[in-house]
Amino acid sequence: MANTKRNSAKRKLVPAIAMLTTSAIMLSTATYAWFTMNKEVTVQNMQVQAKADQGLLINEVATAGDQNWDELATTSQSTGIQLHATSTANTDTWYVAYSTKSNTAAAASAGQASTDLTTDGYRTLGTAPFATTTETVDAAAGTNAKHEIIYVDKDADSEYDLGEGYYVKYTYYLKSSGDALSLTTAQGNLNQSLWIKDMTITNNNNTGMAQNQQDLDAALRVAVVVNKKVYFFAPVSGATTSYYVNAASAATTAYTTDQQTCMDSIPAVTADGTPVYVYLYFEGEDAKLKTDNVISTLDNVTVSFKFALEYNTAAPADNGVAVPSLNTQQGG
Repeated sequence: MANTKRNSAKRKLVPAIAMLTTSAIMLSTATYAWFTMNKEVTVQNMQVQAKADQGLLINEVATAGDQNWDELATTSQSTGIQLHATSTANTDTWYVAYSTKSNTAAAASAGQASTDLTTDGYRTLGTAPFATTTETVDAAAGTNAKHEIIYVDKDADSEYDLGEGYYVKYTYYLKSSGDALSLTTAQGNLNQSLWIKDMTITNNNNTGMAQNQQDLDAALRVAVVVNKKVYFFAPVSGATTSYYVNAASAATTAYTTDQQTCMDSIPAVTADGTPVYVYLYFEGEDAKLKTDNVISTLDNVTVSFKFALEYNTAAPADNGVAVPSLNTQQGG
């Protein structure tokens, strides 16, 4: 407990910016999946930290009077998570798909599905036979942010088992360290905005592996939901950054550069925090998942990004995608 308090006090001295860090061990195995023989990846020892820039506070819980509002919130996931490849264009609707071939080329084009789909084709998560449930680890202020594994309960035991997962969702909360902040999202307005910056990944233990084995983690996606919009990032070099989810007419873009968000305000220090959601998943439309490689270990994958309050030096451009369920709440 003493160490925890000392660490918390030390964190408050760090005027850093918001960072997400994920340490992971990933393993792909054979059978079916998204236009490929690869079935799933195993993610273990996952640790997620989120930091807040000077002028911002972050917490694992929203409660205004909680004593753990500072520059750091964390999540620790020590047990294994196996994630099937999935795909989404807005974090509301998620898909899985099946192909008659492994190692196929890019699956879909604008309005045109792959010709290699099985009769099952695309299936929507949350509907039969892919009804989903959620394994939730509740938030603990100062130590662990809420995270949810969305999975299909294959054996109907009402518990998450390895091999059932599709994506993981984390929840953090932001607020100002002083008065409420009024931000801008307008084109041509040079005032202060909230940015998602420096999305990067390092993979520390792939020495001696074949390049195609290392490339599987290029399908990793980080989706950050801020104020009713989602920003997709493909942090691994070589990822497919433009693709068509379920043969949509408009492409989904995953960014590798800094992005201005649609956040229009940050609540005052005396108020509850505003939520920020972070999704980790493996994008089935990424060409790097379409491979005959069936046994690949990807160790110590670290994903990081920063939330930063910045004064715009040029006209900002908001590239976020509207999240339908959030935009229909309360007439929004």
